[in-house]
Amino acid sequence: MLRSFLYLLLAQVFFVMAGTAQSDTLLTTGLDSAVVVSTTRLPAPKIRTPYSIHQLEVADWQNGRQHLSLAPALSQLPGLLVLNPNNFAQDLRLSVRGFGARSAFGIRGIQIWVDGLPETTPDGQGQVDNLDGGLIQQANLLSGPASGIYGNAAGGVIQLQTEAPPENAMAAAGASVGSYGFQRYTAKGGAQNGPYSWLVYGSHSRREGYRAHSRVENTLLNGRLRRQIKKKGQIELLLNYLNSPVAQDPGGLSLEAFEDNRRQAWERNLLFDAGEAVKQGRAGLTLDYTLSNDWQLEAYGFVLFRDFSNRLPFEGGGAVDLFRQFGGIGGRVRHRGNLFGLPHRQVWGVDAQSQRDQRQRLDNLLGELGDLVFDQDEIFRSLGFYTIQEWEPLSNVWLTAALRYDANVMIAEDAFRSDGDDSGKRQYHTLSPSAGISYAYAGGHHGYANYSYSFETPTLSELSANPDGAQGFNENLQPQQAYNYEAGLKGQFASGLQYQLSAFYIQLRQERLPYELSDSPGRLFYRNAGASRRQGLESWLQWSPGPNWKGRLSYTYSDFVYEDYEAEGEVFDGNMLPGIPSHLWSGMLQWSYLPEGLLILEGRYLSELFANDANTATADAFLELNLRATYAWRLGWGQLRAFGGINNLLDTRYISNVRLNAFGGRYFEAAPRRNFYMGLQVALNGAKENPN
Repeated sequence: MLRSFLYLLLAQVFFVMAGTAQSDTLLTTGLDSAVVVSTTRLPAPKIRTPYSIHQLEVADWQNGRQHLSLAPALSQLPGLLVLNPNNFAQDLRLSVRGFGARSAFGIRGIQIWVDGLPETTPDGQGQVDNLDGGLIQQANLLSGPASGIYGNAAGGVIQLQTEAPPENAMAAAGASVGSYGFQRYTAKGGAQNGPYSWLVYGSHSRREGYRAHSRVENTLLNGRLRRQIKKKGQIELLLNYLNSPVAQDPGGLSLEAFEDNRRQAWERNLLFDAGEAVKQGRAGLTLDYTLSNDWQLEAYGFVLFRDFSNRLPFEGGGAVDLFRQFGGIGGRVRHRGNLFGLPHRQVWGVDAQSQRDQRQRLDNLLGELGDLVFDQDEIFRSLGFYTIQEWEPLSNVWLTAALRYDANVMIAEDAFRSDGDDSGKRQYHTLSPSAGISYAYAGGHHGYANYSYSFETPTLSELSANPDGAQGFNENLQPQQAYNYEAGLKGQFASGLQYQLSAFYIQLRQERLPYELSDSPGRLFYRNAGASRRQGLESWLQWSPGPNWKGRLSYTYSDFVYEDYEAEGEVFDGNMLPGIPSHLWSGMLQWSYLPEGLLILEGRYLSELFANDANTATADAFLELNLRATYAWRLGWGQLRAFGGINNLLDTRYISNVRLNAFGGRYFEAAPRRNFYMGLQVALNGAKENPN
């Protein structure tokens, strides 16, 4: 298998060298070389980092998007697999190099940070249902294990930035409607007064849904208050609130039911009124302060609550009531100087976080709450110390190394003791190293290589899912470990063509996988596989063939195989990991027409993927194309913008989500057929464009 990895690497080297040979003049500066990213916690030009990092700018997030979910924009990030964009009771499923693929709801194994604050809990769970795409201005994706920088469950990192407070007073509002009962309303306003500036944003969305029993409704509020500290830095107060009173779950369908009526809900989901309701609020502070010419301080602190209720399609313990309290503080200092007379930069930091989940399970009596059958407080505390070092021994060579120590403690406090006390405690102490090298050659081109180790503890919800029905933790579930090797090339030609290529090889131990039991359909349990191997290739191209045109294309090849996995008497050695296509394409073509018009065609292609560990069920390959357009009129008092779009332009009948290892073969959830939306946005003078 290592031979295949080397072939992939040689292929990308040949491709880029061939392109270099055909170009007489190379750019020494370009878009990528000017873009500084902070995803590695040591800000550096993106092209110089020894990692695979990709970015979406404000134009990728705005310009006439529907903003029903973050999926369409995130799907344009190379190597990021996005599934389940239409079942809002389960949230998006995100996967980077296989990390996160096991999740049936929410996001696992990938760290998500928004405006310098973590959206991912210390046990590795994340959601994006409290984020509105109309407010996001930038996204950065760090692919591959990053526990040496971020700690637990960092198989990849997504860093999001929302709109900053304006320099001038502004106000804007928008409304849009579309197929399947879609409605969305937005408003925002902001101003600056001396050292203070602020921005508030609100949105309300609802949709009846393509499938039966798939209605969703939510209201989101966001606020930012910034205080400039002379010329030394700034401090910000960040507020976020979500209220989603209903998100129905239509459930997965068997292939026979899917082919008979793709829009139907599974009968048990209707019978037990499956779905969720959630309220969430967060308040946080961030500080960015210059201590001296060579020292910089960054710090954060936050508190969060999540009040969540969920109904699953079975009776015994089929209703879940969870109240989460999550908070933390952290900080780091950055220094710029010399080591042995050569440029050297370093970061020293700490993260301390605490999570408490008060989890109750009650019987689900056909949608009504029954007796309490499970009552447990679950606690996860984490403390991590890390350092990142970058040294430039030669004018075109950069060496990077990171080391992080994490102490994680998990506690189960059994509050349902009529059947005994199943309280318990588990703790893990982990040292996570990583190292990389970046080399600049031929002007605007860089080569890089890195090694990293990552660990991923079971989440509290995974630990509390005991197959025997007991309280406490599942003692058989172990942390997952990954050893990652990566090499790549990136740069820009004089023609403006930008590229990035990377090949990776990951060896996993104790890979954690979901499965269902016949008496609890819809509820997931977890077990460890002995080992698996992942190797693949990621490529990305961006170009502007003319003054009014812009294009982007990415391709990801994934070869992920079980090497040692046996469960329930079946041996899965040599099988492909389910839920991940071998081939993933995404791309975009944009045409600017007249002064204020844009027409954008986006698409993605997924090859066939397996739905179970046995590789006996598959979801067919599909091509999805989406078209959107926007046009603005500048008026004396402000701006009026019209926008609209066609989703699933080709009216492709495809599967948008696969429920891995679902009992009874209920793997499949249908994507909507061709559908439409349109809207208007009004911005008063001083407002930024695209206030949706």
